[in-house]
Amino acid sequence: MRAHARRFVKASLRVSAGLAFALVLSACFASETELVGYWGADRPVAEGVYAHTPTHPDGREWDRPTWTGAVRLTQRRYVSDAENFPHQNARFHALFDDVYIVQSPREDGVGYGLAFIYEDGALVSYHQPSCSDVSEAVLESASVVLDVEGYCPIHDLDQLVTLMRALYRAQDGQLRIDGVYRRVGD
Repeated sequence: MRAHARRFVKASLRVSAGLAFALVLSACFASETELVGYWGADRPVAEGVYAHTPTHPDGREWDRPTWTGAVRLTQRRYVSDAENFPHQNARFHALFDDVYIVQSPREDGVGYGLAFIYEDGALVSYHQPSCSDVSEAVLESASVVLDVEGYCPIHDLDQLVTLMRALYRAQDGQLRIDGVYRRVGD
């Protein structure tokens, strides 16, 4: 029984750490309201059961998933009834090829990142950019001004698209991967 309780506590800590890590990272590019609406939302990810695995800063995936559950599309939002879905109510907006902007509502506004879609939507990796990692030239290209708290406030979808394209090109597509979703069932 003790070993089972210890495993449960460790699993809970991994989930909590993963969610906290994702929320902290997603705070950088933000808006007060959603910029990707119903009609601007794309549906690149297949519905099904997914396992979410965060990655270490060096790019290695954690040793096991921190979340697994059924994901479905409702009102062009990805949702799950499984507790602690890290990207509840996310919407995708095509940037180019298989690269998408991901919009994730939060308690204090809306956060944005990039997703890379593989295997017809059965595999998704994502990058949650940090303002501090983005050059001033990239920020200036999209007329983004870093605020006093270190956030990059985004005001409209055109500005967001310009910023994310410039970010992708400045890194030659070689962006840090912060996590992976793998489809593990129907």
